[in-house]
Amino acid sequence: MQSTEQILASAPGSSQLPSTSQTPSRVLVVEPHPTLRTVLVQRLRQDGHLAAAVGSAIEAVDLCREQSPDLLVSAEILEQNTAMRLAQQLGCSVIVLTARSGVEPLVSLLDDGADDVLRKPFGLEELAARCRTLLKRGRIGLQEKVAVGPLEVHLLLRQVTLSEKPVELSPREFALLCALLMPPGMVRSRQELLRLAWPPFSGGPRSVDTQVLTLRRKLEQAGLGEGGGITTVRQQGYRFSIDNI
Repeated sequence: MQSTEQILASAPGSSQLPSTSQTPSRVLVVEPHPTLRTVLVQRLRQDGHLAAAVGSAIEAVDLCREQSPDLLVSAEILEQNTAMRLAQQLGCSVIVLTARSGVEPLVSLLDDGADDVLRKPFGLEELAARCRTLLKRGRIGLQEKVAVGPLEVHLLLRQVTLSEKPVELSPREFALLCALLMPPGMVRSRQELLRLAWPPFSGGPRSVDTQVLTLRRKLEQAGLGEGGGITTVRQQGYRFSIDNI
């Protein structure tokens, strides 16, 4: 039987991994929804990880008989298992993907040993950033926030503050802001924003325009200035920058 690393390396798309002097990290995605797990593994491969995806805990254990992954990205509830129990079986760090809302489930998962928790729906860039942080730091700590000037995005709590005052955003607006902030100043096309901040096969370019409009208004009302830091780049998309505010 092939080792975990051999299977991950031979997974579709792995031949296009960028060259690096460091050994690529092994990341395993466990997600019952086939479209979502495909999208997640494709995004992780873009960062140079040896990434594979399976739909169940049984498949994950079978795949990792010889070698554990460096990081597990798993749906919280699996058939006859959970992400936390699976991480313990595999002996690796875990980012738990949960559909539960509220602070209590998040705190409970972290208290139970989760290295990070991400609520659905989430943006692909937010997931990629959290994976990079955990793989760099091991179990030392989590990336808690992204700060651009007076604006702070608290990734763990999914909260936004401007000059330490809370800014209330919907889950979609939060995911959209994360996509625009990682990194700030980059022009993102409508298609990119759909891919990063919307679930697969949902929404369209007009949905992006509508959400950008509401996000701008909320950031403006919070005091970030005209346009809320989001500028329209003609025939290209949108960019977040506070340089001119």
